[in-house]
Amino acid sequence: MSQCIVKSIPEIEKYMLFGTNNRKTASTNMNSDSSRSHSIFTIYIETGEEIEGEQRIKAGKLNLVDLAGSERSSKTGATG
Repeated sequence: MSQCIVKSIPEIEKYMLFGTNNRKTASTNMNSDSSRSHSIFTIYIETGEEIEGEQRIKAGKLNLVDLAGSERSSKTGATG
């Protein structure tokens, strides 16, 4: 698990690619690129602006989740 502070969309894309490349996948009867490991990307977004001399901050959180092997196991042909 790692946590990174980024300031631009290209930086986000760089870390998303890093995480994607570290996922484990394998072929099954239902999916040629089935996840074999859980992946969770949590993106916190903060923006600030000054309105009439007052600092205002907006914040949001986005969770992207891929659970390993979510296909019906009896139909995948996966073993192990």
